[in-house]
Amino acid sequence: MNRILVIGGTSDVGESFVKRFHKMGKSVIVTGRREQKLKELQESLIGVDVYAMDIGNLRTLPSHVDTIFSRFPDVDTVWENLGIQYSSDIKDVSTTTHEKVSEEIVVNVTAPMILARHFIPRLLKQSTETNFMITSSGLGFVPVGSLFPIYCPAKAAIHAYPVGIRQALKGTNVNVLELVPPFVGGTELGAEHKDKVAKLTPMGLEEFTDDIFKVWDETQSKDLKEVVAGSAVNRVDAWRSSIGEILVNSGLGG
Repeated sequence: MNRILVIGGTSDVGESFVKRFHKMGKSVIVTGRREQKLKELQESLIGVDVYAMDIGNLRTLPSHVDTIFSRFPDVDTVWENLGIQYSSDIKDVSTTTHEKVSEEIVVNVTAPMILARHFIPRLLKQSTETNFMITSSGLGFVPVGSLFPIYCPAKAAIHAYPVGIRQALKGTNVNVLELVPPFVGGTELGAEHKDKVAKLTPMGLEEFTDDIFKVWDETQSKDLKEVVAGSAVNRVDAWRSSIGEILVNSGLGG
């Protein structure tokens, strides 16, 4: 990972990783919707490039990918770090709106898949080993539907997606990585319902960052599939030893 494009890197896990990549001397391009935040990030991290884009506007995504790769043709790693989380109660229709349901699906599922459709061919054209990484969630493996009836299945889809495209990209120069966070504290994700998870003990953002980068320090990207830390480890291990094993034994891989 030398020239890293971070889709969604202006806050929380994304920003923490961007700072760590920058500290390591990596070349980083950060995208985000908030131009002021991008400006602040660029001013504080000398050498980081930024690009403003709204992933909610699906029609513009292909042209954004074209522009990004025309400006930064040597990108070897694309990390799609997208997520929005709302809490609602399926028993009470008033606890959410159809606009929020749609937004969760667009941000968590549709936009990442549309972007990947355009990013992957670009990475395949590179002459060196490349990486495509996407952020899922421990909730995609073990759902808590009583709190997050849309977010959990959306992230389950994002877990299945890299498994599938890894099969399709076997033998190519593109490594497919799935970043699987547990409940990480100190982030903006789900800020409107922090009271509902107040009794849970989150993993600290810095601890999560440290643990993930330790995995990268010890293992090459081509040998990784899920990159995971904290309480999500057991969830991923359970999947790998069950469904994941079935895939491997069937010859599909993934």
